[in-house]
Amino acid sequence: MLIVVTDGEPADIDMRDPQCLRYDTRKAVEEVGRDGVVTYCMSLEPRADNYVSRIFGQKNYMVVDHVQRLPEKLPMLYAGLTR
Repeated sequence: MLIVVTDGEPADIDMRDPQCLRYDTRKAVEEVGRDGVVTYCMSLEPRADNYVSRIFGQKNYMVVDHVQRLPEKLPMLYAGLTR
């Protein structure tokens, strides 16, 4: 299992196209999935719903609107994923 905690969209210093960066990230998620790794994303960006579901899948992400709630949400997420 891989839990990705992120503060925003994929970014790279030598690639500016956001669509390409999202595509590359989605491909990486698919590749590790073929090896049996389940990925889940916890995003700290309130508007992440716009892109994170396309990268990780409809049921494999959570948006935490306020970083102050991270200590509360992270243990709950882990408990829910490991049952």
